[in-house]
This record gives sequence, C-alpha cells and structure tokens, in this order.
Amino acid sequence: MTAKINLKYIGLLFIAVLLSCFFHEFAHWLTGELLGNSMTMSLNAASPISGEHKDEWHANIVTISAPIFTLVQGIVFYFVLNKAKKINLYPFLFFPFVYRLFAGIANMFGPNDEGRFGLSYGLGLYTISILFSGILLFLVVRFSIKNKVGLKFNIITFLLCALSLLLIVFIDQYFNLVIIG
Repeated sequence: MTAKINLKYIGLLFIAVLLSCFFHEFAHWLTGELLGNSMTMSLNAASPISGEHKDEWHANIVTISAPIFTLVQGIVFYFVLNKAKKINLYPFLFFPFVYRLFAGIANMFGPNDEGRFGLSYGLGLYTISILFSGILLFLVVRFSIKNKVGLKFNIITFLLCALSLLLIVFIDQYFNLVIIG
C-alpha cells in the first residue's frame, strides 16, 4: 500500500473529519432523543433544548454514547482498511484517535465527554480518555506497522486532522450552526 499525501488524500481526510464530527454529535443527539429528551445539535455540540436532561442518568448515557460511537468507528475502519488496503480510508481510522486524544486534553479546561462520564462514576477525569485514546492509538500503530505506513505520513496526517478539527470547531462557533433542533 502506497501512502502519499496529495490533494485527493487531503480532501478525503477533511471529509472523514467532517463526517466523524457529524456522526459523533449525531450519536449524542440520537441517544438523547431516544431517551425522550428534545435535543439540538451542531457540528461540535449536542445538548437538550431545555438545558437539562429529563433524568440525571440520561446525561451519562448521552455523554458516553458518542465516544463509544467514535471508538467503534476506529475499530470498524481498522478492519475495513486491513481488508480493502485503501490508504485514502486511513483518516477514518486515524481521526478517531486524534479526536479522542484532543477531547482528553480538553478535560484540563473542563470535563469533556469521557471526563464527565468518568467523574460521574468515580473513575477520574482522564481514565476513560486514556483508555479510548490508547485503544485507538494501538489500532493506528498496529495498522501502520503491518502496512508500512511511515512516521512522516502519520505526522502529516495528524497535523491535517488537527487543522481540520480546528477549522470545523471555528466554523461551528463562528456561524453558530444548528443542524438539528
């Protein structure tokens, strides 16, 4: 498998980041709706329209649903990539790692998804972030070694994922996007 950074790869990477963010927030939104909460959603957030969930336990389920979805995305694409050998699908494996890593780091500024869930169950602020990021990093490293994806390619992919995420967060906040609700 030849790993090259070109415009097609960069475009597909941005699409992977955009879709990953959308479906992550959609998982929060859908879970909340299925539990009977009227939810709203943007590219970077999902929350009850009222500001609070109907029941306290709903908050925990809604909070962890999206990180679980993102973890499953990484696992599924690990197997898809090993079968299909299409490097252009690599961002669908790589970005979930970047996404959950940054979410874990963001816990320093206030509890994020995994941080809130961990604190709620006495597991600490970083435990679940470390677990999820660690699993996703393991899959990225294992795929990279098995398929000879080089360090330079991975560093550039990391930087492009980070920049794409920053762009999506900026667009979401600047334009105050409401996708649903």
